Amino acid sequence: MSDKQFVAQPEKQEAGDLAYLYNFICECPNPRITEAIRKLVDSWLEHTGSVPKFTEKLKQALDATDDEVVEICWLLSINPNTPPSVLEDLCRGASSNLLERIAENSNTGASTLAQLSYQAVAEIRIATASNPATPLASIMMMVEDDNPDVRFSIAENPKVPAEALEMLTKDDNPYVKMRAEVTLARSAIRRNVFGE
Repeated sequence: MSDKQFVAQPEKQEAGDLAYLYNFICECPNPRITEAIRKLVDSWLEHTGSVPKFTEKLKQALDATDDEVVEICWLLSINPNTPPSVLEDLCRGASSNLLERIAENSNTGASTLAQLSYQAVAEIRIATASNPATPLASIMMMVEDDNPDVRFSIAENPKVPAEALEMLTKDDNPYVKMRAEVTLARSAIRRNVFGE
């Protein structure tokens, strides 16, 4: 795997996308950050044509310290209500730990997950492999990943298509192979019992 810099495609931020921030404000443990975000959201909603991207304007707009920006980005990356466009933007220049949290987020978009599947850090690829929204092309690429933990993560993901699991039942690593067999068997039982 090559260590590629994450390059997100720009997306237009809609004013309606900011509604999730009100939930975030209620969950944020730092009252200074809560008040700053509330003011920023109100300002954005007044001027919907000029909604800034978080990672580019956050520190300036909130007059936040570096530690507060890190805290906000972390809380946004783990919040299941954060819109895919914000998660994509958070990837720019993010640390490996933050990218891993974004890869785990159930609201991360398919294009962002596809980009994360190419990261050099195995933990990011492991998190991407376990996300049910990861595109099939990325899953099929990671089935052949050099790291057995990445392949194991795919093997234990019940949302992975059967064709990927069947490939993993032939894996050289006995743990990956056995896990893929168990996941396939459980998927068959669910289909028979629940009609999934």
